[in-house]
Amino acid sequence: METPGLENFIAWQKAVNMAAKVIRLTQSSELSRHHWICDQLRRAALSVPSNIAEGYERRGEKDTPRFYQIAMGSCAEVKTQLRVGAAANLISSGEGQSLESDCTEVLKLLTGVLKARASHTTNSRQPYSSPFRPPDNGKQ
Repeated sequence: METPGLENFIAWQKAVNMAAKVIRLTQSSELSRHHWICDQLRRAALSVPSNIAEGYERRGEKDTPRFYQIAMGSCAEVKTQLRVGAAANLISSGEGQSLESDCTEVLKLLTGVLKARASHTTNSRQPYSSPFRPPDNGKQ
């Protein structure tokens, strides 16, 4: 039986899909003529799955939540930039709202993961073991 990995982590999957949508949007909309906002939006969007992946692969009690929180901050940044793009008529409201919904979903998933980690840490002195990561078995 194959051990689940990052590819099975739903928050990461949704973040990858959101980032891909942002890239497509910045290539095909009015935004494509405005390099400055395209670059900022792409960087923020790519930061979300990247930080989730980095946090996922870190095994420390402090590092993993910190990277998930950075991903959440980047998600909020994407939402803000989408709003600015819509307000400046560079993005249709439908496109912006769809992507904002994607960001909100990623934020909710990461919030749930962080709450579960905090609850586990409070209730146990054992390090948190993700169901999506193979056991460490003391190897490093």
